[in-house]
Amino acid sequence: MAYEARYVFKPNPGADLAAVMKAMEQGAALWRKHGAQSPRLWAITAGELGNYVLSVQFENALAFAQVVDPLSADPEFRAWQARNAEAGHIAWVRSNHARELDLGG
Repeated sequence: MAYEARYVFKPNPGADLAAVMKAMEQGAALWRKHGAQSPRLWAITAGELGNYVLSVQFENALAFAQVVDPLSADPEFRAWQARNAEAGHIAWVRSNHARELDLGG
């Protein structure tokens, strides 16, 4: 079973897009620090134009928990979150967690 976490955000009007990309690179590095193998950044090009998605895939929910629990407790991650809030470059739209279901085929 695959498990995916998706964090949807939108740059605020007038935001420095280079600063946004740098912040997402730093965020992905923090995920990797705690064992995530595949953080990816997506630009939405249809539907919710202007949104971006940081996605992270795992084998299952247990593998997710083994990464996200220490990540959430990491002072460096908390400082990264605080810097993003203070900079005001992005607004989080939503977070989605998806679990792949077997269709038996």
